[in-house]
Amino acid sequence: MSVRNVLTSGSMAVIIMSIVLCIAGCGGVKPKVYVNPNTNFGFIKRVAVLPFENLTSDRFADKKVRDVFVTSLLSTKVIDVPELGEVLKALESQGITTPEAITGEVAKSLGQILGVQGLVLGTVEEYAVNRTMAGSVPEIAVSLRMIDAKTGNIIWSVSHTEKGGRILPTVFGIGEDTLSEVTVKAAKRIVDTLVYE
Repeated sequence: MSVRNVLTSGSMAVIIMSIVLCIAGCGGVKPKVYVNPNTNFGFIKRVAVLPFENLTSDRFADKKVRDVFVTSLLSTKVIDVPELGEVLKALESQGITTPEAITGEVAKSLGQILGVQGLVLGTVEEYAVNRTMAGSVPEIAVSLRMIDAKTGNIIWSVSHTEKGGRILPTVFGIGEDTLSEVTVKAAKRIVDTLVYE
């Protein structure tokens, strides 16, 4: 093999590696978000995160995702979140057993009981490690919405799907994301959509 061929092969390898790294580092899909334009999130300092609905085959997915989401909210150091026990007690006092029972009027009552400006309801639609020919792909899909505890209206809604196992880990088998890591990334992306200025 001539020196020229070696240089060409080396240059081609660098180009291919650069493309792979660019694709691998190009972040996930952005969440789909609705924010009520008349809402000043600066006044929302305390938010109750209700138990999430679980549509997955993992029976604890709702609890896992909710806990990570609460931690992500608290890490903003802007929002306070009441303990789950306090939230469950308030739900029980209102006779609420399912998310469908949360009406605008119920949200207002819960807001007063819990001393919060907003209530977050969520649904975990996907929480699994999917096997493909290229390897394992952890995936989480969630939908969340925040209800204004004063008006009973939805002021923020977001749907997001986050996948792990990007090109680099799949091709080279290194640094593959775990389902927990994908959940943390998803929660951060979702919380980042809240408008606090």
